[in-house]
Amino acid sequence: MRKKQETNVTCPTCGTELAIAGKKVTIAENPAASIKQAQLPKTAHERIEALRSVGVDVSCLFAMQGANGGDYVASNKNGKLSILDDNDPIFDYILEKGTVPNRRLFRRFVMAQMFHMLSYKDYGAWSPVGVTEMIHRFGFEYQWKMLLDELRAQMKMERNDPETFADRNRWFNVKVATALAEDYIEQLKTHVDGLPVKKCKGIPYKRLGGHNIFVQDLHSKLYSPLRLAAYHIGAAKNATQLYNAVKKFNDKRFKMKHATPQSKAWIDAYKGTGAFYTMQNLIRFHNCTAIDDNGRRLDKYQSLAFLSAKAEEYKNGNGWRLLAALKKMLDDNGIDIKKKMAQWRRK
Repeated sequence: MRKKQETNVTCPTCGTELAIAGKKVTIAENPAASIKQAQLPKTAHERIEALRSVGVDVSCLFAMQGANGGDYVASNKNGKLSILDDNDPIFDYILEKGTVPNRRLFRRFVMAQMFHMLSYKDYGAWSPVGVTEMIHRFGFEYQWKMLLDELRAQMKMERNDPETFADRNRWFNVKVATALAEDYIEQLKTHVDGLPVKKCKGIPYKRLGGHNIFVQDLHSKLYSPLRLAAYHIGAAKNATQLYNAVKKFNDKRFKMKHATPQSKAWIDAYKGTGAFYTMQNLIRFHNCTAIDDNGRRLDKYQSLAFLSAKAEEYKNGNGWRLLAALKKMLDDNGIDIKKKMAQWRRK
């Protein structure tokens, strides 16, 4: 029997690659896509609000009144004035899917990573390793690289994309960065205390990262500069100040062993942000909905509001609770992670 040819196509909803057997198809050929058509809002203000409700940056859009009484959605992006036609692709997408794709905003790679961590098993094992253990396996230094990358991104979007900034700063912010710095100082002290004492002309010293530091100078030359740098992290007033303060702290510190325990605050934030963006993608693009605290099944937009409320509730040290909510959503919607990942695999 001849094996059916498989073709990789990219889903326009979330950018995931699907393997389709037999022929090239488009997602529009799926009959379910046209079962229920959304209605395009009538007024320009309503259309702008529809875009805002699904996460589109509408800061450059405004309603314009025409000379004949009609109103239009106008764009003033980069100082260039233009009118959005009714058949503009962004409105077409609302009609077809009820939401708008934005791969950067919804961070589709996060869902793939979370699915991997939720399902990964060691060779020969019966049960998954678990998200916490998978995070530990990234190693101690990963948290610093990840935090700097995240804060660099936030620095760029604070002014240009305040809504996305708010979602990301909810998890990785001054509080988490300060906790990470303070945790590092404590881990460093434990490491240094365990180092052998050597002597130079009878004066005790310790060797750290290729540097010799007299024991009597540990406070002034090692710990005090780090504490001052940590203070500047806590005093940051905006994303740029925070990024610069964390970078300066990172430049001063010594690298630690891979197995050194990571900051609990950072781990919790990592779980929270991973769960948040995974649930957001599941709701927006994969027909999942939430069940609220009263056991009521919500619709798509109620589910997004419920998710935002839970994220706010769990943002201060309870990101792990949002991870539990993600697991519940997967169960409530009958999502089999292994099958989903197989659906996205590259052939």
